[in-house]
Amino acid sequence: MLGLSVAAGCFADDAWTRLREDRDLTPAGLLQHFAGFGFELGETLQDAETFLRRRRGDCDDFASLASQVLTERGWHPKLVVVMMERQTHVVCYVQEAKGFLDYNRRAVPDPVVASDGSLEDIAAKVATAFRSEWWMASEFAYRDQATVFLDNAFPSAVVAKVPVESRAETEVASSSAPVAAPATPKVEAAVPAAANP
Repeated sequence: MLGLSVAAGCFADDAWTRLREDRDLTPAGLLQHFAGFGFELGETLQDAETFLRRRRGDCDDFASLASQVLTERGWHPKLVVVMMERQTHVVCYVQEAKGFLDYNRRAVPDPVVASDGSLEDIAAKVATAFRSEWWMASEFAYRDQATVFLDNAFPSAVVAKVPVESRAETEVASSSAPVAAPATPKVEAAVPAAANP
């Protein structure tokens, strides 16, 4: 058994080295490299070697590896976490590809999701794929095994129109003397609705 785990470790090291040294690597090609990997939700981030050896992991395992490899190759990626109603998802936006890499799209022919790179655009597209609403999106980085948030975005609040009495109606209502109030239309005030009731 020991020989097998040593061999598996060498395979992971070889796969990691090959990815890092591939001069023709593109963001789409990197994502497609993981087409045969399984999904396994983890509570902690796997390092690249472990992810490659195990051939399974989750979105942040992939996005972290992708960001590291692409940065080494001269690309400009950014990690983005999108928090939604029932789930949280991490993707890797790549400036030069004008889109983001999503581990859930690793087996599709055209895996890069086009995006303008704004947190709002990325969040909206991720949430649509999950058939959900998003609550927050953040650009972040891993530094010394800690997560550092660099920028945040929140969805625009839905504006609800609530009727508000005009000043004349309020004065008439508070007066004890019978006064004929002039016909005044109700005034609508913009009140932000709850972000996600």
